[in-house]
Amino acid sequence: MAQSRRERHRDRDPGRRDLDEGKPSPNRMFRIAEADRQQIAKCLRFIDEARRALESQQNPENREIIRELRASADRIFDVLSDLEETDG
Repeated sequence: MAQSRRERHRDRDPGRRDLDEGKPSPNRMFRIAEADRQQIAKCLRFIDEARRALESQQNPENREIIRELRASADRIFDVLSDLEETDG
């Protein structure tokens, strides 16, 4: 693929963010649009369906993958449940 010679965002500052910035406030609130929430729910359903398909194979080698799929979906669901809408 040919290069466009345009400067990409990742090319501008090769360093990571300064760790001196401090941690973000735990009281920040985020807004998520209903369409985005629905898209995330669709992805979670896809993860759940994949987990069920692996479980049905009853292959012991899939146990760790199944565990991680379940845990990942649970973590995503928990984060979404804790999001609060903001005014403005």
